[in-house]
Amino acid sequence: MKPRGQRGFGYVEALVAVVLLAVVLVPALEALGNAARNAPTAAQDDTLWMSAANKLREVTGSRFDDLDAAATAAGGAGNVSSLSDPTGSSPRVLIYLSRYDGDNADGDDNGFTGTDADLIWVRAAVADTPVSLDTLVTR
Repeated sequence: MKPRGQRGFGYVEALVAVVLLAVVLVPALEALGNAARNAPTAAQDDTLWMSAANKLREVTGSRFDDLDAAATAAGGAGNVSSLSDPTGSSPRVLIYLSRYDGDNADGDDNGFTGTDADLIWVRAAVADTPVSLDTLVTR
């Protein structure tokens, strides 16, 4: 309680305000610290995604017959194709190709068991990371 006519905050009020600020600021400062520590990782992730996107754009710009030949040579969706970056590239983008069953003609809901002659599945995956992009290419 303040004596009559006194202005300003009392000791207890100031102490409560400081405690409240400390309780609110500590988590906020921890969040900022985590964001600052993760900033380089975000930049690296951007580089990986852009590498995959650029390689996917390059591959899908190829002639369909060349993609079909590379898919046949790869021998299946789980095998790396000859269109992948060479070993030692950093980051190395791996290209997976396969003919694709887009209309599910065989009825098994597996796009890789039947094939449409005019549809190829393409995956660009950065080696040793979870980064990958998939698309379909048609004749």
